[in-house]
Amino acid sequence: MITVSVVTTASDLEQLVGEINQASWDDTNEMDPYDVAALSAYLARQDNLFVVCHEIRHNARTLLGIASARFQLKPYANERWLYVDEVDVCADQRRKGAGKAMMQKLIDMARADGCEEVWLGADKDNQAANALYRSLDPDDVSHVMGYTYETAA
Repeated sequence: MITVSVVTTASDLEQLVGEINQASWDDTNEMDPYDVAALSAYLARQDNLFVVCHEIRHNARTLLGIASARFQLKPYANERWLYVDEVDVCADQRRKGAGKAMMQKLIDMARADGCEEVWLGADKDNQAANALYRSLDPDDVSHVMGYTYETAA
């Protein structure tokens, strides 16, 4: 059985961080090590969301993936929307439905919170991610160019 849970500051963050740091990640995940203090600070911000996907089988729990998102308020018309920042599925746990389950949970949470839309981006050459997002029947697929400005010296 696959479960998707919302992580809060009341969750067992030490256990979760241990699971995340021991999981199988690859270059498509662009994963940095997690730590309890940083995750706790992230979760303390009211508009941030973090979900975790596990497979439960024979009383054993296996981490399948994690996702982060944040609620945003547009500066006009008080429209809320959800921006999905990351959807990461463990390299050795792919093709089990974890990405789709986490996205569906985030979409359901956005709907329940009154969001007008959910927005996310994916690298155009990430075929697996784009196939997943297309399978969720998006209303629009944009061709957006992304830019990064590093501010650290």
